[in-house]
Amino acid sequence: MGYMSNTLIEWLCISSISSALTLIWLHYGKKRTKNCTKVLFYNPNTKPNCNCLYSFDIHCVSPNCSSFKTREIILCLQKARKTMDICMFAISNKPIAKEIIDAHKRGVLVRIIVSNCILFESKEIKVLKKTGIKLKYQKDFNSSYMHNKFAIIDSTWLIQGSMNWTHQATYGNWESCIITDLQSLIVPFAIGFEKTWAKTIFVS
Repeated sequence: MGYMSNTLIEWLCISSISSALTLIWLHYGKKRTKNCTKVLFYNPNTKPNCNCLYSFDIHCVSPNCSSFKTREIILCLQKARKTMDICMFAISNKPIAKEIIDAHKRGVLVRIIVSNCILFESKEIKVLKKTGIKLKYQKDFNSSYMHNKFAIIDSTWLIQGSMNWTHQATYGNWESCIITDLQSLIVPFAIGFEKTWAKTIFVS
């Protein structure tokens, strides 16, 4: 009987420790592995209650202004400390282009792939090239376009959606965009970026 009692006590102790460890993991472990995903929907800003459509002001507090959503993209770009891989059909949004340049200036390795489209000679693309950012493009598209629209920040954040990073897209189109840290999505996009990077050429 004494042996059984000791065994029972040992089992209860082990069970209590196991339960405690489980509770600790549930409390702290889940917090560490909790993912963050934001979904942004853009609507045409045909009747803005502000001047952001013309001033490119991303700090507007008007609830109907698309600047609030674009600011979410910029805040994500500001998190970059090591790498910023961008695969975008077109880039001409001034605040976004500025944030990319700022990241480059603080030592982030920036790689950009764009399509050989009408906005290939945009002012923003020319400025990006002048700063020394690694910029590649699709030279020969024949009947197909490099139409991707995504960015990977520090292999930790993915920005992806229907929208180009243009002023027209952020203020005049119906668009959608997600910002997520889900590795199950980031990894295949990272592989896709490398494959596209290998098939494009540097802007001279």
